[in-house]
Amino acid sequence: MRHSRTAAIVLVALAAALGGCGGSSSTAAPGGFTYQKTLTIYSDLPLQGPQGALMTSIVYGEKLALYQAGGRVGKTPISFASLNDAQASADGWTYVQTGASARAASQDLKAIAYIGDFDSAATAISLPLTNENDILQVSPASPYIGLTSANPYDDKGEPQEYYPEGTQTFAHLMPTDVQEAAATTAFMGWLAAKRLYVLSDLEQYDAAIAPMVAADATQSAITVVGQKQIDTDTNTKPVGYAQIAAAVAATHPDAVLVGAAPGPGAEALWQELHSALPNAKLFAPSTLATAPFLATLGAAASATYVTSPILELKQYPRQAQSVLAAYRKEFGLAPTAYTLYGYAAMQSVLAAIRAVHAKSTAARYRLDVVAAYFHLGVRNSVIGRYSINSVGDSSLSDFDGYRVGSAGQLIELHSFSGH
Repeated sequence: MRHSRTAAIVLVALAAALGGCGGSSSTAAPGGFTYQKTLTIYSDLPLQGPQGALMTSIVYGEKLALYQAGGRVGKTPISFASLNDAQASADGWTYVQTGASARAASQDLKAIAYIGDFDSAATAISLPLTNENDILQVSPASPYIGLTSANPYDDKGEPQEYYPEGTQTFAHLMPTDVQEAAATTAFMGWLAAKRLYVLSDLEQYDAAIAPMVAADATQSAITVVGQKQIDTDTNTKPVGYAQIAAAVAATHPDAVLVGAAPGPGAEALWQELHSALPNAKLFAPSTLATAPFLATLGAAASATYVTSPILELKQYPRQAQSVLAAYRKEFGLAPTAYTLYGYAAMQSVLAAIRAVHAKSTAARYRLDVVAAYFHLGVRNSVIGRYSINSVGDSSLSDFDGYRVGSAGQLIELHSFSGH
């Protein structure tokens, strides 16, 4: 699915799409916030499509954390609203579903926080809508650096365009793509890569890591022999990539990185690259670390290496193991590492609410919760010891370097830091 390169373009289309849905951009009136009775924490994730099962495990992690907290802060009940920003027919999240979810939360006077979205491009849609009514938004993932910080690789106007009210209301738990780029370059060095070719998709949110890796590689004594921008959304057949693969092969790289989202185009490109460069290592960022994509690799699997902040379950802290056991008991399902990010997101949101509960006026309550979130300090959580800085970035920086097995499974090779 092609995502807009700027939130501004998306929001124009979104306004038209939602025009008949009864939505408006009005801000909650001072004193109208009914936190004395109940609060609602929203969650919005793509619960259908290729990643549906993993996203559901995040929601269950959120539910488990709320359940273990007794479903309340002090004497105030906390309700939970799980929304789905995906459509099965669209193979994942959509603009309209994401926008409708964020608008519903933004217009709910009882809404206090919004956990989501998972994809950076989806967060680029939801964030301006939750920000307009001062709702704390915490993403389990969404690593695009332009959502939080000005960076040479951002689009013009980022991150300010995501915050129409001018207040920082967003944080994400996974490391940024800047940190992933550093870890990916370290992985390449560990595998003795010397000559690197970098391919980046037109989609900004999924491709931003590519120029970052190119810059880091140059500083790490890895020669970047070429860079090229591609369009995996419209070019979806192997024959469409034969010429590109041949041009890459002509530069004699021993490693190729592709910054893109999973889909038919990325799958076709991968096959052509391996055919033209059977001895080269193909590096995939975490955006491509999805089971459906990895399962299509076939013979190219043995040449594919993935960098991801999603670690092996055994690598998470001891308290994570008890949460995973509680998950199995409560839901009768096998948890995933993603479960821990949902659990940690809910725990951190509850901590922020608890910090200001009964200490704030109705008119200031949301903003006080936001401020409290950014002052929680260092947290010893199920995803590790971390803090959130003033712009919403997590201090977590651990990544695993994986190779891909013949059945598309990830096999851990080594751990790397994104610092």
